[in-house]
Formats: sequence, structure tokens, C-alpha cells
Amino acid sequence: MLNKSEVMMLIEQAGLDAQFRENSKNHWSDGVKKISEVPTYYQEHLVEYQLTVFKYVSENLIDISLVLYNDNKTCGVWPLYLDFGKKDPIKSINDNYGGVIVPPLFIENFPKKSQRKIIKACIRFLNSLVTKSKGEVWRSSELSAKVNVSQWHQLCLENGAVLDKVNYELYVDLSLSVNQIRSFIRKSYRPLVSSGLKKWTVSVMDEYCENTWSDFRTLHKHVAGRVTRPIESWDIQKNAIKAGDAFLVYVSNSEGKMVGGGYFDMSVNEGNYSVATYDKSLMDEPLGHMVQYQAILTLKEKGRSLYYIGSRFYSENLPSISKKLVDITSFKAGFSTFMVPNVVLMFSSKDKNN
Repeated sequence: MLNKSEVMMLIEQAGLDAQFRENSKNHWSDGVKKISEVPTYYQEHLVEYQLTVFKYVSENLIDISLVLYNDNKTCGVWPLYLDFGKKDPIKSINDNYGGVIVPPLFIENFPKKSQRKIIKACIRFLNSLVTKSKGEVWRSSELSAKVNVSQWHQLCLENGAVLDKVNYELYVDLSLSVNQIRSFIRKSYRPLVSSGLKKWTVSVMDEYCENTWSDFRTLHKHVAGRVTRPIESWDIQKNAIKAGDAFLVYVSNSEGKMVGGGYFDMSVNEGNYSVATYDKSLMDEPLGHMVQYQAILTLKEKGRSLYYIGSRFYSENLPSISKKLVDITSFKAGFSTFMVPNVVLMFSSKDKNN
């Protein structure tokens, strides 16, 4: 197992000017504030959340997220974790096929030439790290609504990356009017939302309430049948609500009992569908439909321009992806206004040419 000092040596050998996030937390938040379009996965509370959840299932995992510098000034942030003993030991997030690295996110107006130099160093670092950690591959994709090919993507290809797969990501364009957004919602869903709102009460918790949050956690545990993640991860989420970086949409019955809800993260411009839970005895009721619709309205009211709903899978993804997950993503697709391809690239430690 590598320790963080050894990882830092690889960072320096690759020519990167960087420090671990845990040693430069103010610099991370300062850097993100200098970016106008921030995918939610770069928000520091979500980086902490991922770390907590990953460590819950893998004691060997360490946080190697980096703050990047240029001329002694913060120029970017890069969420990264190292999970020893895995075929793909380096990741920023998990998709439904394994660990994935997202590219570094650079501050506004940082010169493309300087970005190119740093990206090359990042790729050198990843290649050396996967070899030193006895891994076989590292995979990368960009969770972005942009369809243009970025410098990261181009330089990965130039340095030996190959196509792993193409996923599809669902978004809502919140710059559209409410009526325009409604016109994109699946036709069969619209009357379900309207009828559901007459029978159930939908509320938004964007100012923290201990009782409401406790009800949501209790419902989640009851529906799952067990504790699925550590209490620390729930604390991170409740603190995000307190900080104005997240909110909860929940549905109550006529007696005021919570029967379902969804938690949503936010960056400066984007919302993200994170987790939801619904009373299994009410599966025929449009609880999820109402939560999704209200989340769209809330994000729009809060001035966000994008809502990332999640991935879309099809029958061609079977059996790697379960039929249940295909059905869930089909439901999500009923609320999206557009979908973009998400190209996943892969480097092999045996074939790299750096």
C-alpha cells in the first residue's frame, strides 16, 4: 500500500504543483467560487460525502483529492480517491460499471495553454499511480452537459486512451419556462402529477428541520431494511442543507406522515438528484413524479440553470445493468429536456505510452 507521502512524490515527479485537499481546504472552496459552471460533484461537501461512503465499504481507500496551483495561485480542483487492491484503483466517483475519474476543474479564464500543460502532468501522474498501486486500468469521463470535446478528452486520446463505453446522461434545461419544461415531461406523467398534488402534500425543506430530516432517515432505513451508509454521510447532507447547498422535497399523507422524499445537491449553477426513498406500500401512487416535478420548480426558483437527473440505461445494457435500474432510468427520462452522450475512456497500465 502506498502512503500519502509516496503519492505526493509521484505528483511532484509528474510535474504537478498541487497539494492534498485536506491540507488546503480554504483553497478548494476559494477555487470553486471562481468558476461560474460547476458540476455538483466538485462541491466540497460532495467530495467529503463520497469519501465517507467509499471508506464505509473499503478501509483501504484514501482521499488524494488535489488543489492545483499555477504561479503559487489556485487554478483548479480535482476530486480523487485511491482504493488499493482494485483493478481500477483510482476514482473520483462510481458509475454503474466501476470507478471513474473526472477531469480537474479549472478556474474561470485560466489560459488554455496552461491547462494543457497541467492536464499532461495529470495524465502522467495517473499512469504512474495506477502502476505503483498495482492496478490494471483507470477510466475517465466528464459529467458535463457540454457536448464539445474538451482538452482533457483530447489529451487523453493523444496519450493512449481507448474507448471504454458510451453512457447517456439526463438533464433539465432550467432556463426554459415552466410551461416549456412541462411540455417535455412525458405525456402520461403530467396528469399523475396534477392528481397526486390533490391527494398528497408536497413540501420543500431548504431550511434545516431536525424532525423532518429524522423522518427522512427513518423512512430510508425502513424501506431499505437496513442501514446502508454511515451516519457521517447523513450529517454531511444535513450540513449542506444548512449551508444552502441542498434541499429535501418530501411527500406527506393527510395525517402529516412522510411517505416519500428526495434529497438534491446544488452547485452555483446546477442541481443533482442524489437520493430518494418511498413507502413500498404506495408504489402505485405518483410520489416520485411529484418529487421530481417539485425539485425542478425549486431549482428554477433558486436560479440554477441545469438539473442533472442521472444516467439513462437501455435493454442493450443488460445484464451488466439490472432490469430494475433500466426501469428507474426510464422513469427519470420522463422528466428530462435533453440527453447527452458521456464518453468513458480507459487507460491500461500495460499499454500506456507515457
